[in-house]
Amino acid sequence: MAHISDTHLGYRQYNLDERESDFYEVFNEAIDAILKEDVDIVIHSGDLFDSPLPPIKALKTFRDALKRISDKAKFISVLGDHDMPRRRGLYPHSLFDNVKVLGLGCLEHMDFNGLLIAGISNLRGRSIELLREEIKKFDKISSGYRKSIFIMHQAIDRYLPFEGAYEVREDELPRTASYYALGHIHSRILTKFGKGILAYAGSTEINSRSDIPSWRKDGKGFFLVDLDGDEPKVQKVDLNVRPQIDLELNVMDRGELSNALKVLNENLTSISKLSKKLPIIHLNIKCRDVERQSIMNKINDAIKGRILTSRISFVEETSLPSITAIKGGVDQRGLIGEILKKYGLSDEKFINLALELQDLLVNDEIDEAVNLVKKFFGVDAK
Repeated sequence: MAHISDTHLGYRQYNLDERESDFYEVFNEAIDAILKEDVDIVIHSGDLFDSPLPPIKALKTFRDALKRISDKAKFISVLGDHDMPRRRGLYPHSLFDNVKVLGLGCLEHMDFNGLLIAGISNLRGRSIELLREEIKKFDKISSGYRKSIFIMHQAIDRYLPFEGAYEVREDELPRTASYYALGHIHSRILTKFGKGILAYAGSTEINSRSDIPSWRKDGKGFFLVDLDGDEPKVQKVDLNVRPQIDLELNVMDRGELSNALKVLNENLTSISKLSKKLPIIHLNIKCRDVERQSIMNKINDAIKGRILTSRISFVEETSLPSITAIKGGVDQRGLIGEILKKYGLSDEKFINLALELQDLLVNDEIDEAVNLVKKFFGVDAK
């Protein structure tokens, strides 16, 4: 079995053709790797497409991949929050006869050669209570099976512990699955749970700046899963994603600029050894009383011809610190709490939201900030 998730076909990061193509390329690379293995099931745990109305190229990429694997493996999926249609419209998967989509509004199950496969597509907002009730049905359904797979595209509190960011608490999960094929969280997670293995396959590409640390630690790709033994055996398969660099450079005066450029050059040289693809760089430049244009000219000279694109922001020393700094001991939580209290927003969840938004906006992650707010208030993130 192969477990893949959050492929986001059709995503056009920074409105670049190259970035849209990157997502297609790693998806095809994953299909190539799957075809080399003895795989009879491909489970996709949501966000196959980045939108319920994906571009033609995204649909064609999936159609061509499906043709290649249909004679060998069954493609089973749940819908994620990105490819879930609005107002009960048709989802893009319905264009393809060889795709089985599970759990539209309820837990749905099927038997595959004596293996129970049950899944529920993404539910949000007012439907969370329904989601929790449906999840409870799995243990009873699986009681007659020796092996079972539970599929879901939702966040669990253990991995997104902020109020409003998760939909399911860990203690609400079924306990009898052999393998939990989960999606929505872009980091790879693999841990023992109940009688089986709980796995977030993670995204197949770097979708945002916040994905970079997990990519550097665990890579991006999918899982191959062997359920024949007493315990599932899971093999990590890495994909060749476009590398990204996230740096904070201190340029408090002109004397520090040469050191900052040296650090930048070392990182570019190191990352070029990982992939032939030109990297994307994110730079936070901490400065004080310096000429920004002069710094930008030097940086542009250093990165010219060595990157695909850059995201550069300046942070004055007097700016509010990032979340990292706050965790380091600067009491911005108390300050933000006092400000919000004046507007009747003293609840801890609003303080957490404000802190997360601050970090995203300082790092120029505008789309992520908008999606965070929409998700917090239960609004369709698209």
